[in-house]
Amino acid sequence: MSSRADFERASGAEQVRSYDVVYKTFHWSVVGLLLVQALTKLIRPGAFAWATEDALNAWHLSVGPTILVLTLLRLAWRLTHPVPPPPADLSRGLQLLSRATHWAFYVLLIVLPVLGWISASAFGVRPYLFGMIPLPFIASPNEAFAERVGSIHGGVALALLLVAGLHVAGALYHALIKRDGVIQRMLPFGEPGPGSL
Repeated sequence: MSSRADFERASGAEQVRSYDVVYKTFHWSVVGLLLVQALTKLIRPGAFAWATEDALNAWHLSVGPTILVLTLLRLAWRLTHPVPPPPADLSRGLQLLSRATHWAFYVLLIVLPVLGWISASAFGVRPYLFGMIPLPFIASPNEAFAERVGSIHGGVALALLLVAGLHVAGALYHALIKRDGVIQRMLPFGEPGPGSL
């Protein structure tokens, strides 16, 4: 019969084998919202009856602040809750690359919406958190400044796309080449494989 200490050790190990439901909720919520953001820029105004330029911009300026809030909440959770350790056989270089990629996401997902907020404010356009809560203007009206910040915003968006591509490549590496169960850690209903610790 297992002792209580054995049970607690096993429970502790299980807690760090997979990301918890809060991590997963933040992760997939932000993924979904980023897809919406991409669509607001990929859909041409007039392509659909509802897809006016004003409607697409309104969606963009609502989703951006929502991503910012979710990212800040996820960062707070990350700093106070353990994450699964890397696989024991993963090289030191790939561990560092993985860690850098994850922290780059936090930086970019904070900087990107803040730049969008600044640019919108300088254009005199008010963003809305969750599409309902009006946010204050954080820059004085200045179209030239707004366009400069908007250009930087676009560059950061490209950097985010590159980091996302690297992240997806890493996930596919674990899923298709190493087959170590790492990708299951973040799937909504996935359980990590036996080789993922």
